[in-house]
Amino acid sequence: KNPKDDKFDVIVIGSGIAGLSCAALLSSQGVKVCVCESHYEIGGCAHEFLYTESGKSIPSELESKTNEPLYRFEAGPSLYSGLSSYYSPNPLKHVYQAIEEEPEWITYKIWKAFLPEAPNGFSSSVGAKELEEILSKYGGKTSVSDWRLLADNLRPLTKGVMALPTVAMRPDLGSLITVLFRYP
Repeated sequence: KNPKDDKFDVIVIGSGIAGLSCAALLSSQGVKVCVCESHYEIGGCAHEFLYTESGKSIPSELESKTNEPLYRFEAGPSLYSGLSSYYSPNPLKHVYQAIEEEPEWITYKIWKAFLPEAPNGFSSSVGAKELEEILSKYGGKTSVSDWRLLADNLRPLTKGVMALPTVAMRPDLGSLITVLFRYP
């Protein structure tokens, strides 16, 4: 169907995280939304792109029709934290909660990282102790103590962030209802 034949209440320009979040929230409230994107992939800076061995870019919609081996590259972040727990300061989590359509969240137990100091990469379990081992091996003499000092200074701030998520930051009295009745 041609979108030009339809009538929309709102047209969202761009299908990055902000555009898709805006469209999802409006649509969940019954607003008829059209999302326009100039790129051949949706997702903005959070999409992946595919290349063949010969260097040809392949749109994701043609992936299953390609017989050549494909290489995947991410154009943006590959990790979004704070999505798996119910109470979260992550605004993207709030969008999923508001539209009542949460995907299955994957919690990583092992990281594979490549740094200039470790060009062949290294695998590490997720956690503070494991991070300190990596810092000790690849960081400078004070890297572990610097990390602990930073963590100690940030820890009190995290309580405030978790207690007052961004979705509660509204310019009206409705924010009190959100904060008082939804969050501990």
